[in-house]
Amino acid sequence: MKIITYGDLKSKSSLLPLLEQAFGWPFNEREFSKFLKIDPRLRNGSVGFCAIEDGKAVSYVGVMDLATRTLSGRTEYVGGIYGVATLPGYTRHGFSAALFDAAHEYFKEKGYRFSFLNTSPILVAYSLYRKLGYSDVIHYPSAYKVLTKKIAPSKEEAGEKPDLERVLGVYNTYTKDKVGFVVRDRSYLQMLVKDKMLVGKGTICREKGYVVFKKEPYSTRIRELVALEKDEAERLIEAVEQKARDIVFARGVLDETLLRVYQSKGYIILNTGHSVFMVKPLLVETSFEQVYGEEFFQTQLDHF
Repeated sequence: MKIITYGDLKSKSSLLPLLEQAFGWPFNEREFSKFLKIDPRLRNGSVGFCAIEDGKAVSYVGVMDLATRTLSGRTEYVGGIYGVATLPGYTRHGFSAALFDAAHEYFKEKGYRFSFLNTSPILVAYSLYRKLGYSDVIHYPSAYKVLTKKIAPSKEEAGEKPDLERVLGVYNTYTKDKVGFVVRDRSYLQMLVKDKMLVGKGTICREKGYVVFKKEPYSTRIRELVALEKDEAERLIEAVEQKARDIVFARGVLDETLLRVYQSKGYIILNTGHSVFMVKPLLVETSFEQVYGEEFFQTQLDHF
């Protein structure tokens, strides 16, 4: 087995079957290279590590540089793990564990105190993460509502581009006293636009709040709702419901006030789900709670 970085991988197309088999992600090198230039989490790092066996990439572990805010109010970068995958026929041979070792050393060399990842306890890989020293720190609450009104499907009209300055201004005001993934700038929002996570027809933006949502065939997913006042949160939820049909849901709602607003408007609240946020301290003397406390904030737009 040979371990190399994404940048040193000569035939990047070999990642296509690897990532498509694992995630249904038809990896496109040309499009991904464009994305690397604008994603602040990837553009200044190694992107990922590959295990080479039999002349091809058989396993992959992606790495990100993530900006967080600590209890002390300072910005601290941590490691992020994404895209953990191994080709069928090459599992249980130690490839992923070796790549995780390489990723952890990479993070340590950059002075990072933590490595983060998102996963689910129902996945086979979860037991591997536990063996590697990762532990659960967040189980995400969610909200669900079946709408009683009947709305005939209509052709979606293209909306104007989202007002990034207003979105960023509201978000920064809302998160000024929060810890976690709350360090954003315009380049981060531009990356979300490029990734089609933040689009005009799926964004309602007002002076005291905004909501980002995605209309799916039989449901509407709220990806992020930020409101400076409770009444504004209620109005934004109502605005999404007016555009939705059948079902509206929001996963990973870590704002307790917003969760209560959903509940007051008839949403079913699930306090924990299958998705889990895990952390591994890279320095023995440092704990997640010491650095971030018990209210690490993030939304669906922060997932990696």
